[in-house]
Amino acid sequence: MKAKAMSLGASMLVMALLLFPTGAYAQFGGIFSAILSTITGPIGGALTDINQIRSSILKTEQQVLWPVTLITQAKNYISTIKASYRGWMNQVYTLPVNSANLQTPKSLESAFLSGQIGQIGSFGQSYTSTYGVQPTSGAAPQLNLQMMDIEDAVAKDATVQSMAADQATTKMLQTAQRIEDEAQTTAPGTAAMVAAEARTAELASIAMQHKLLAYQLREAAIQLGHRGSILKQSTSNTQNLNQQIGNHLGGGQ
Repeated sequence: MKAKAMSLGASMLVMALLLFPTGAYAQFGGIFSAILSTITGPIGGALTDINQIRSSILKTEQQVLWPVTLITQAKNYISTIKASYRGWMNQVYTLPVNSANLQTPKSLESAFLSGQIGQIGSFGQSYTSTYGVQPTSGAAPQLNLQMMDIEDAVAKDATVQSMAADQATTKMLQTAQRIEDEAQTTAPGTAAMVAAEARTAELASIAMQHKLLAYQLREAAIQLGHRGSILKQSTSNTQNLNQQIGNHLGGGQ
């Protein structure tokens, strides 16, 4: 019943508009005109002001906070630098430096220039084949055996450290190139994140350098210890010789 009543009311309104068009326009046209004038007047002016403010804010951001021109220049600069030196530097990083000729030294050199810590397992055998086996106890004075043993250990440790450092350097170079690529395509406002990533990589590189420097200090200490051992052995031999001479002269009297 309600639906029928609404339908009937709508029909009567249409008939009224058809029968009395002038009166209907006079009644409803004023309302439409008021709505239109309100939209184009106060509301339209407010929308215009809002758009102007938004345009002003955007212009300020592009000129002050994220200067589009300078960002574009920086990206173009990165592209130029990459095109001019990356290929050349990659060739430098992979430049062959091996120079051994004999088979056994070539095997050893190939292992410690590989830059792969997976080669450490076979490195010990190549080292022994190249530099010889540690003499057995009694084959030489105990002090000499000890010096040979520790110096072999230091040489092996230093070489293994260099292999690990070469592998870490390769990873660090890959990280540096990735950060460089990100800097070329990073969006305004995210540069700080790329900078933080670069600083983290820098700290990792410094830590690796400090580790190698610490090993160089240990190696220098071992060399000083070796020199001290030679002096101690020489002093001991001199004392023994003096004792023998004294015993001989005393025996002769």
